Amino acid sequence: MLRILTATVFLASAFFSGAPEAVHAEVVERIVAVVNDEIITEQDLQVVMAPVAAQLRTRFTGPELDGRLSEMRRDFLNRVIEDKLVLSEAKRRQVIVKDDEVDEMITEVRNKFPSKEIFLQSLEEQGLTERKLWNRFRDQIMTQKFVSYEVKSKVAVSPGEISEYYKNHASEFDQGDRVKLLHILVRIGTRSEEEARTFSESLIQKINTGESFEELAKSYSEGAEAKEGGQMGWIQRGQLMGEIDEKVFALNSNQVAAPIQSSLGFHIFKVLEYQKSSIQPLSEVRDSIFESIFKRKLRMRLESWIENLRKHAYISVH
Repeated sequence: MLRILTATVFLASAFFSGAPEAVHAEVVERIVAVVNDEIITEQDLQVVMAPVAAQLRTRFTGPELDGRLSEMRRDFLNRVIEDKLVLSEAKRRQVIVKDDEVDEMITEVRNKFPSKEIFLQSLEEQGLTERKLWNRFRDQIMTQKFVSYEVKSKVAVSPGEISEYYKNHASEFDQGDRVKLLHILVRIGTRSEEEARTFSESLIQKINTGESFEELAKSYSEGAEAKEGGQMGWIQRGQLMGEIDEKVFALNSNQVAAPIQSSLGFHIFKVLEYQKSSIQPLSEVRDSIFESIFKRKLRMRLESWIENLRKHAYISVH
């Protein structure tokens, strides 16, 4: 996700994930930074840091934890400053947010809790009230709207850019060799290894005499695809376990492999179709290329826009 709006998104996620760690009452109103007419309190920072801080505390302790929390704090403070830069400008430009929009967001968050009482208790543990949360979400929506109008709406990707990207990044769209597979698994465990081997060979005989692979899979396979007649869909070279991958890709279309043993049991594979390495056509990857170029251009435009806001802003970090 883009750097801007990260802090405000974390604000919402902190509530969606339940109650983050409580913020000590004596520090919640301590001002840590001022951006134009907007202030950033310790509480603002603690709320957006809470989900990540909780994860760090499960993985690290002592000096290493302190170092990572300190580094994370600097990073998140910078993100909140960026959010406040945008919010300050959005307010100056009088971006409109309807009450219904904020109410909807509050309701969505409240519904994630078993009851309203637990929701309010969670707010209290963080030094918040429902009104304070409402105001924070209003600011978040205002920020998102302003970024969408000022930055996102002004990013365009032309058909020529998509074609040029496709031409210059052909290796990204190389599908490699792939096969369309059917699979039957005869497990070891419910029967002995020898019994499983014998049963697998009997299934091969049935297939060779013309019985339907799919019907045999439905009746006898103990694999995950049994109900679908053993259909595994398209599998690329390298996706299967070593020996199995090697033997499967040695087959041609409509060939069946002799039973292959693994730790699970005996596998029988049929290759329905074999496709050699090929480049996906532009028609299949156009949307993903558009998304990739759009995100890159959006990131660059956003960074430039934020930097311009910084040049004309008053920022004081305490």
